[in-house]
Amino acid sequence: MSPLTDKKISSPDHRLEARLAPAAGSVWDLSHSSLALRDLSFEARIFGWNGVWSSCSRYFAITEWLRIDSAHCPDMQLVVIDVQNGSECVVEHVSCGFVEPMYFHDDAVKYNKIAKGMKERAVILRRIGELAGWRPVPSHPTDRGAKG
Repeated sequence: MSPLTDKKISSPDHRLEARLAPAAGSVWDLSHSSLALRDLSFEARIFGWNGVWSSCSRYFAITEWLRIDSAHCPDMQLVVIDVQNGSECVVEHVSCGFVEPMYFHDDAVKYNKIAKGMKERAVILRRIGELAGWRPVPSHPTDRGAKG
């Protein structure tokens, strides 16, 4: 088996890049990863393997695993990150199910939600301007000696 490598997802304007690195427990299915995005710090949080950029390259949407110990009834949420402002917002929380971003359309994120133990399925479109509960994402301290 070849070693797993990071996945890089470039923004549409190619100025930003989200980097996903395989996390423990994802050797076979690549379902768990750590996220690196600009100087934002996501610490020990675990994300899914797929993320999507908005066409304006400002927003990045990705699934976050809240509980990974149960494959039969996972607990996860869809998070939109405002990279320009260094903030994030939970779009949808799903306990005992799955949620995954599909794409951005104009000023909205479209995602797939499977809830209540696989019994409820929906494709949902949420406008970014209607999201509430934005909170700052901590940033890594910058290295003042570094150039570039």
